[in-house]
Amino acid sequence: MKYLKSIVLAIFLVIGNSCTLDLLEDPNNVQVDGARSTLLLSSMQRSTANLFNATSTFGMQLTRQMNSAGVQYSNVFTPQAFDGTWSTAYANILQDAKVVIEFSDANGWARHAGIARVLSAYTLSILVDYFGDVPYSEALQGLDNLNPKVDSGADIYAAAFDLLNRAELDLKTPLTTGVPAGYLNPLAETPQDSYYANNYSFWIKLINTLKIKLALNLRLTNTLAAADTINKAIADTDGLILAQAESFAFRHSANQTDPDSRHPRYLNNYPGGGGDYMSNYLIWQMFHGYDATNLTAANVAAQPGDPRMRFYFYRQTNVNNTDPNNIRCVTATSIPAHYPARVGTEVVAGVAGLPPGIDTDATEAAWNSATGTLSRTFCFPTDRGYWGRDHVDNQGIPPDGLLRTAWGAYPAGGRFDGSSQQGVNATTRAGMGGAGIQPIMMRSFVQFMLAEASLYLGTTGTPRDYFRNGMLFSFDDVRGLVVNGTLGIGAPAATEAVNGSNGSTGINTYYPIANYTADRDAYVASALAEYDLAVGNDPTMNFIAREYWVASFGNGVESYNLYRRTGGMPTGMQPTLQPGPGAFPRSLFYPNTFATLNNTVEQKTNLEGKVFWDNNTITNFDF
Repeated sequence: MKYLKSIVLAIFLVIGNSCTLDLLEDPNNVQVDGARSTLLLSSMQRSTANLFNATSTFGMQLTRQMNSAGVQYSNVFTPQAFDGTWSTAYANILQDAKVVIEFSDANGWARHAGIARVLSAYTLSILVDYFGDVPYSEALQGLDNLNPKVDSGADIYAAAFDLLNRAELDLKTPLTTGVPAGYLNPLAETPQDSYYANNYSFWIKLINTLKIKLALNLRLTNTLAAADTINKAIADTDGLILAQAESFAFRHSANQTDPDSRHPRYLNNYPGGGGDYMSNYLIWQMFHGYDATNLTAANVAAQPGDPRMRFYFYRQTNVNNTDPNNIRCVTATSIPAHYPARVGTEVVAGVAGLPPGIDTDATEAAWNSATGTLSRTFCFPTDRGYWGRDHVDNQGIPPDGLLRTAWGAYPAGGRFDGSSQQGVNATTRAGMGGAGIQPIMMRSFVQFMLAEASLYLGTTGTPRDYFRNGMLFSFDDVRGLVVNGTLGIGAPAATEAVNGSNGSTGINTYYPIANYTADRDAYVASALAEYDLAVGNDPTMNFIAREYWVASFGNGVESYNLYRRTGGMPTGMQPTLQPGPGAFPRSLFYPNTFATLNNTVEQKTNLEGKVFWDNNTITNFDF
């Protein structure tokens, strides 16, 4: 893309310096500025996926969906870690959007302008949600202002709402020969739309959904406005993201020739072996959730727990390792004293409290290892070969690249776990070959957000119904993406051997739909039964948050916001491996390049500063 930009810029400079060429331009054909706008908009869409992927990593590591290194929270992420993210947001999205919008508004390329405005609003929300106050009103001025001051997060949120409102006008405006704001020139190019294939009604559903996302963050600081915005979005006849095809997701492909368009998490795990360490805590929660005894009998013997596990995680082995050269904690004779654990006949909460959805009966498998000496909350979450790391584990990298649990088929486009236990360094296409998605705003997320809004703000609808719908949507979309190649990413993964996912051995199409549906329904029934026992908003929200957190695997942006917005829900998260990690990051350090080169700002001294919408006084984050 950098080369394309350079070529287009060179052509533009040649045309700009040619007096005679200007006279030969055909006003009925696309000119260089138009071509450049189309190229920039296409590049912006990929950059938005890149920004999401990077910021998701940060959020997932903080919310125990992935492992992170370090000992103190303050050294998990250094300011230098955010330089690339900052550059992507400002140079590759917001700056390009400025060029596209200026050209499009002047020439009636309303669809280009609308998409650019939506992506800009989403980008601004990420910047505020992660860093707090950032430059906006004085940004993007080039040499005219090399030291733009920061704007308040509240002002930037207001600007994001304005962008979304104007984008709706851009995406709805009919063809016209006039030149009012938001007009659509009949000669305008059709944008290259990587998300919705130019279905602008889907973009408008996304706009309404993003308004709910932003307003929900405001529920702690501007309750009435938040409720009003959400109710209006619900009532809007253009609708919200409800159907599978309407989810806002960037589609990767299995193409590995230049340009390599495979999912970056697939590339980090396949085909070389190794890569990320998955979260022991998330695996533990999914394997033991709701006691796993309410699943159909045929499946319990082979694999209890959440049916989505085989799509989320790919095991390279089904045997727990006993070699301390591979995994140091196997030699431990006790668990960290600050962890939750079985002590005698009781379960002791530890520093973080107890999680929802896990039976606190000390005899349950969730609290007992095979030897009966260590809790399942430490080292190995199951006895089936799932191999990740505990929260903020700073040990080095042993020779376990072809042993550790890898990203599965959802959302990274890897392998479905059919108990085949083959290494991930296959030289040929593995599983979906990287044809996964970036789950930026899935329809299940919308339901969980509406459940939270209805519970706390009294907005339209019933929290329990939204809670149920969110779970069902998540289950169906996870399997549907992999098995059917849905969401427009093409063919599904090759059929793989399944040992035990349906209580038998042989070649099946992943998780047979009848068994998956039965297990899904049993899981949802168990979750609803626990939900119905909760008394009060916060205990009820704890179950909503648990299911939103599990469903948001692959999306650390929403899980990080959820965790801060709800004051640490779902509760009982696994503590850091070493006690006393310091303050949990309520926002992140400014990128090093910004803090050192801009003379109007100073680097944050710690990570305790909250973003403007986070007025929680809860202090139980710091573990």
